[in-house]
Amino acid sequence: MKLAQISLFALACGAAPLGASAGVEIGINISGPEVIVGSQPPPLRTEIITMSPGPGYIWIRGHWAWRHDRWDWEGGRWDRVMQPGSTWIPGQWIARGNGWAWSEGHYAMLPEPPPPPPGQQVEVIASEEPPAPIVEVEGVAPGPDFFWIGGHWHWNHGWVWLHGRYDRHPHFHPGGGWEAGRWDHRGSNWVWREGHWR
Repeated sequence: MKLAQISLFALACGAAPLGASAGVEIGINISGPEVIVGSQPPPLRTEIITMSPGPGYIWIRGHWAWRHDRWDWEGGRWDRVMQPGSTWIPGQWIARGNGWAWSEGHYAMLPEPPPPPPGQQVEVIASEEPPAPIVEVEGVAPGPDFFWIGGHWHWNHGWVWLHGRYDRHPHFHPGGGWEAGRWDHRGSNWVWREGHWR
């Protein structure tokens, strides 16, 4: 993606040039104008996910936006999925040259990962560090043998948030429960360790 300076174009059109203190550049890429911010975005905020408005809704996490020469937090929200089977690819700030450019979030139809062979775990390897976990509201368990399986980031050619849910313990016993999965750092990659019943 080649970045082209258009400050001369802005001057020719009578627009005021951006001041050096703003720390931004405006460029063009194949999808249109692009703003490059000179400072790194702050760390993502922890958000509490409210109760879903109903079936067919997906949580879109909040993010930092660059507005009026400063970082401004745009809170997360529920959005109705218009096409069944599509998933939300979160937007992200990407290092570009001497600054940061925003890549807008969007819906996409991603291929479903193949199911693991019976009794065998499949190793999922990600080339990027997973985003900060999203705080979810658990609600009330449907029964004594149901346990909360927390949501987590799943790697499928990009990070996709899989929402938490209650599930019944297949062999309920005193002291039983769900051992959450986790992403482990291995070399330059991240490896998913699947959760399991205990």
